[in-house]
Amino acid sequence: MDSALQVDRKTLMALAGEARLLSNPPGQIPPGALAGERVSRQQGRGLNFDSLRRYQPGDDVRLIDWQATARLRSPWIRLYNEERERPVFLIVDQRLDMFFATRGQTKSVAAAKIAGLLAWRSWHDGDRLGSAIFSDTQYSLQKCRSPKSNLPAVLDDVLQYNQQLPERYPDETPASVTLTHVLQHAIQLIPSGSWVAVISDFHDLDAPSEALLAALRRRCEISAFVILDDLHLKLPAQGDLAASYQGREAAFSLSASLKDEIAQSTTSRLSGLQNRLTRLGIRVNQIVVAQDLLKQLQKGV
Repeated sequence: MDSALQVDRKTLMALAGEARLLSNPPGQIPPGALAGERVSRQQGRGLNFDSLRRYQPGDDVRLIDWQATARLRSPWIRLYNEERERPVFLIVDQRLDMFFATRGQTKSVAAAKIAGLLAWRSWHDGDRLGSAIFSDTQYSLQKCRSPKSNLPAVLDDVLQYNQQLPERYPDETPASVTLTHVLQHAIQLIPSGSWVAVISDFHDLDAPSEALLAALRRRCEISAFVILDDLHLKLPAQGDLAASYQGREAAFSLSASLKDEIAQSTTSRLSGLQNRLTRLGIRVNQIVVAQDLLKQLQKGV
């Protein structure tokens, strides 16, 4: 099996150790956080009611339980425990547009590995895990459940959809599943307060998908992992190039002016994409497939 074209189970399982080197994504609270190791970014109180006790001098008066105080005729306060886990939901693009690379691994392989790393990070932290893995023609949804019970299902979906790509590539099946389509179905399964990771090249981000992301962002934290091949930075100075896409082929001579035009167009597209996602309140991480994925995640997550 060519590891640049598809992942295998051994690769996904081996990511468990590397995942320990990741910082917790926004909103996740690792073990020990209550001792002051990390500031919680949870929306709202992030607290669960624990018990009542009598008011003592110096207690926060905002914690007084007025119903208990009236009933017992003396001041009582409510005690809370901080929530220790936050659901993690992965949305992973494994469509034909992701089956591309000029060197190193394909965008689809990079996306699968990132999904594996984040899934294992969730497992280490004990956060509930859910996912939506999708191709051009189908998708698989997993509700947020305990990572010990759900991690195998999530990794199986990533593996299945990723390994289908080399076989499907020659046929270039017309796409019937869009990012909007997946978001419409996944959003119903994502609990409020979740951390959502969308791993894609976002080639079909449009107004409807932006509206869905904006609605989701109002109740969840979202990080976008924009997967890209840095072809525009590695183009030769000149020469003949050939390209094939969805049954169409083209050959052309690369001139210095055309090279600059391609680089400017790509840079403009990536910048525009980042601005659109950032305006929605989404954290954007650009991931170059030919560079070390773990190091990029350590900087961005």
